Amino acid sequence: MEISAKELAQLINVSPATVSMVFNNKPGISEATRDLVLTTAAKYGYTPKSAPPASPSSRVIQLINYKKHGKIAADTPFFSQLTEGITQECRRQNCVLHISYFYENMDISAQLASLKEVDCIGILLLATEMQREDFKKFRDFPVPIVVLDCYYDELKYDCVLINNIQGAFNATSYLIKCGHKKIGYLRSNLEISNFAERADGYYKALRTNGISTSHPYVHAISPTAEEGYQDMLTVLDADPELADAYFADNDIIAAAAMKAFRERGFRLPEDISIIGFDDMPLCDMMVPSLSTMRVRKQELGAAAIARLMDRIADNKKEYLKISMSTQLIKRESVSVLT
Repeated sequence: MEISAKELAQLINVSPATVSMVFNNKPGISEATRDLVLTTAAKYGYTPKSAPPASPSSRVIQLINYKKHGKIAADTPFFSQLTEGITQECRRQNCVLHISYFYENMDISAQLASLKEVDCIGILLLATEMQREDFKKFRDFPVPIVVLDCYYDELKYDCVLINNIQGAFNATSYLIKCGHKKIGYLRSNLEISNFAERADGYYKALRTNGISTSHPYVHAISPTAEEGYQDMLTVLDADPELADAYFADNDIIAAAAMKAFRERGFRLPEDISIIGFDDMPLCDMMVPSLSTMRVRKQELGAAAIARLMDRIADNKKEYLKISMSTQLIKRESVSVLT
């Protein structure tokens, strides 16, 4: 016998409104709560009531947020702004946006089967955490697919993403131009295509400026705030040789490292300079404020929908890789030595 939304809420000690928000893909729910609701619903056979069907004249775009672990594609301001850009462009295109979350720790086959029953004209696949092999699951869909925030050379999809190589190159080059000689890298210990490209940009900047890429200043830490902070403390407690300036794969890694550096007695930026990537709201609230590479999140989301509409209009077009440039934002976390 299926349980009701109220009974599901009582089982996990949340409100029925929380259950509703999860199944309607509303923001403001933590990843832990969202996972708990979905896992318990699957265990006890809860099925949400179907949403009213779209009007016959509605064109539905399906946004899929694919989460392997949720540590990067979390409900952060980055993804909120990205989704806002997607939503606004859908409205401009007179389309209805449906949002689904795919969790790899749940039954992917069932999620795919449900998705194939959705009457949509195209799919926008938010693939930040996806690996090459994950895309095989989507190759039999009858509607066009555009991939957002991920790229692999062998993908036969249009891909819209950040110009990660350029952004990391410019961030690292800025540290060098500020007079720093030992340039380190705070690298994510979780591998995604974005971070791989940022590594390429970092090493390219070193080579371009005649700096050896063989050095001990690369530290792998978690891209989540608390785990990244603990990882950086572990690195520092091992008393490694440190750089005098670091490029970080994203702002969360940079913030976690800054907290650890301060706790171990380092002055920022007098002893160590740091630059991040993304320009999240936390950058302005930190002390010192964080220099970073700004990503235009809303424009990125809008560009992905625009490309999907082009693909829907003509599915025989050549596949494109569309890279959006980043902007250097200078704040207080980088000292200028020259």
